[in-house]
Amino acid sequence: MKKDQRSTLLEAAFAEGPTTIGNLTLRPFSLGTLNLCRQLNLTLFLNGETELNDQEKQRQLVAFAWIQAAPMVEVLKAIRSGNAADKVAEFEFSLGIDTIPMLLKEVSRVSQLASAAAVEVVPKPGSKADEDAPPNS
Repeated sequence: MKKDQRSTLLEAAFAEGPTTIGNLTLRPFSLGTLNLCRQLNLTLFLNGETELNDQEKQRQLVAFAWIQAAPMVEVLKAIRSGNAADKVAEFEFSLGIDTIPMLLKEVSRVSQLASAAAVEVVPKPGSKADEDAPPNS
């Protein structure tokens, strides 16, 4: 059976090990990564949005690196307590300037994986959007 590009990307996403970028070791892409990116509104990662100013792009890149490289317990604790922005700002001091282009490349790669993992509900051919929908009670 021939594999489509989506299947190949999904297999790569979940079969890969950690990625090293500069002095960082990033955890593999996961559903948890996607969830945290949504919680922190990382549109660069989620939508591939490039119409952001440089400061916002940098914030999102650093936040993504922090999510993937900082100890998971620390990341989850900071997000739950509303302290993530402070932790990301602290983490930024550990990154060299040369890390930004490498992170951009990694975000592009991971965005493809996230797109492949997205579930889209497609209506049956020939059906109307509200057909077969349960009634509102």
